[in-house]
Amino acid sequence: MKHIVISKNFINVVIIAISLLGLYFCFTGGYGSDEDTLPMMYVFEQRLGTGNFATSRFTSFPVAEMGIGFLAYFFGSWAANLFTFTFLILGLYFFYLSLEIKKEIKNINIFFLLTLTSPILFFDNLEPVDYSWSFFFFSLGLYFFSRKKNELAILFFAFSVGVRINYILFVLIAIFYFDTTYTIKKKLEIFIITFIFSGMFYVPIWYENALTLNWLTAARPTDQGLIGILARFFYKSYFAIGTISFFIIFWHFIKRIKEIKKINNINFLALLIFANLLIFLWIPAEFSYIQLFLVVMFFIVLKSKNFTFIYLIVFLNLLSWIFVINPIEVKHIDSSMCGEKNAKSANINIQIEEGFFMRYVNSRQMIKCRIDNNSERGRRILKGKSTRIKN
Repeated sequence: MKHIVISKNFINVVIIAISLLGLYFCFTGGYGSDEDTLPMMYVFEQRLGTGNFATSRFTSFPVAEMGIGFLAYFFGSWAANLFTFTFLILGLYFFYLSLEIKKEIKNINIFFLLTLTSPILFFDNLEPVDYSWSFFFFSLGLYFFSRKKNELAILFFAFSVGVRINYILFVLIAIFYFDTTYTIKKKLEIFIITFIFSGMFYVPIWYENALTLNWLTAARPTDQGLIGILARFFYKSYFAIGTISFFIIFWHFIKRIKEIKKINNINFLALLIFANLLIFLWIPAEFSYIQLFLVVMFFIVLKSKNFTFIYLIVFLNLLSWIFVINPIEVKHIDSSMCGEKNAKSANINIQIEEGFFMRYVNSRQMIKCRIDNNSERGRRILKGKSTRIKN
């Protein structure tokens, strides 16, 4: 019993420490390194200042553009970062509550331990990006759907699609494959209503494109053909899980496949994984494209109830904060800080690289690559201040 109490206390201390570190970076990390942050901020400023329609990327991301843009314009980077990080934590909490029958505090804490120590989930949600926003609304919708509060479920599912349009696929899977007593007719009704409400967020860009669907596209890294796409997909998936953790988790899942098949809602979870990886195969760009996959994977790890295995994964997650053992050396066309990271070659060459902690710290300087240092707006962005310039 004493060992269990110590374990609980240790888990709580680690979670609190990681959360406090996250809060610290929210207030000190500035606008970050993601290339989509400033375009989202620009969209809000453009619509507010001129009323003209604009989008941050090919496909509009209306909820995130308005939310992140509003926070950055009126408050500054700390507010946008804080909302993004908070949405991650709340999203994880509601995702767990949606799936777990027995709400044991220890299991919730271990789930937080697994996910928050993941460098992709933690560091990528400390700056104004939209991944945790869509995940939060999806998890909240899933929670209300599991409680048969369909009106609220539809509302939050629609918001998740309004943040990132690819979430319509995850919503479809949730409605039709999450374990409920609903008939197919009822599920179809819920999905159609969700689809209509979700679509309303995209009416402006639909009009802007003369009622065509040309805006449903993305900047795919196709310069190296199918081989390049597959190489990026496998390497980035492997790296996101962890260069050592990948083999341990894969072996553990194969070894315990019978127990995994007995997990509640395993078909739903497996389809989420498949769908997220399928999207990532289509556009294997940023690691964060598979954040939902990582969350689901860690939930399955938790359900294994093999605490030696669980704590080993947590240890490896934290180890990757310090250093990373990378078996593949990737050379880029332009390796400078501001250069586009287009790979020109990849070779097997085992090397020890700096961990995700220092990568995050060093990447704070990348905002300089995306601003005009000579403008007042640029200087305010560099300092993490609000972009609102008072006359």
